[in-house]
Amino acid sequence: MVRQPLLTPPHWGRQEALMLTRHLSIVDPHNTIGGTMESKAILNFWTQYMRAEDLTEGTITERIRFVRNVERTAGSLLTVTRHDLIGYMASNGTWSNSTKQHYRSALHTFFTWMQDEEFRLDNPAAKLPKVKSRKRRATPLTVDDIHRLLHCGAYKRTRLMVALHYYLGLRVSEIAQVHSRDIDHTNRTLTTLGKGKKTRTLPLGDAVWELLADHTDGYLFPNWKANKRYPAHEGHILGRSVSDVIGRAMKRAGIVNHRPHDLRAATATEQSRAGVSAFVVQQNMRHERADTTAGYILVDMEQMRAGFNTLPVVPMPAHSGRRHAA
Repeated sequence: MVRQPLLTPPHWGRQEALMLTRHLSIVDPHNTIGGTMESKAILNFWTQYMRAEDLTEGTITERIRFVRNVERTAGSLLTVTRHDLIGYMASNGTWSNSTKQHYRSALHTFFTWMQDEEFRLDNPAAKLPKVKSRKRRATPLTVDDIHRLLHCGAYKRTRLMVALHYYLGLRVSEIAQVHSRDIDHTNRTLTTLGKGKKTRTLPLGDAVWELLADHTDGYLFPNWKANKRYPAHEGHILGRSVSDVIGRAMKRAGIVNHRPHDLRAATATEQSRAGVSAFVVQQNMRHERADTTAGYILVDMEQMRAGFNTLPVVPMPAHSGRRHAA
């Protein structure tokens, strides 16, 4: 006998199911999640669950958006099968290797949660094919690229975004929310809220300090148009906007086969080439793991040659010294 997935746990009655559906008016009063009543109720409950985990709103929004895309593409969250999810994973040839790994993990996380909460009896993501790991070669912008980017007619706001991305290695989400209260004018530091709600204080080098020293009033990039977090004229722009602005500037500068995030790779690569210790580079990049930082650094041919040239030279005999050469 095939057991069918359930909308609500078997011990729930009509009242409990109704209470779950009422999350629509509590968590999503403007119907931003979309979908069927069943999926809305489930995703609203998941939203509450993730907030209880103290995940960032950005992470929650990204996960909800991803699961809604899965439902539109592969089928109902209550009935989608393992084969449907395999088809979904195989359908997009433009995803990078790391993106595909991330999405496989996201599917496993969500459907495991559904099974734990007894919205489903099975877990269609439990045995998805393991994504073969392929390390992406770092593609940092060169110093010449950054010069072209800053001199391509970019506005002051764009130039400031580029500077924060390169000179401090800030992520686009961190750039978007820089506020005057984060700048310590006495000690020349910037405090930023990064991944996982981790607060870090970074020293400001001369090149970027000159750009921030006079900023004393509110957000560096205030929000003039309504976005998903703030109404117009309130709050700050979003990280996606920072990425879009820099991306358009890169296109105008004729910089191809790169993405804005490659400015962070330039931050790590240029420090490494200047002889900064790997530990300090890791700290400046705010990575938990050294191998993550290594993925941002491009080692060029001259660095490799210099490494080989440090090997002690062992004299090479002109002849074997044997009567008959072996």
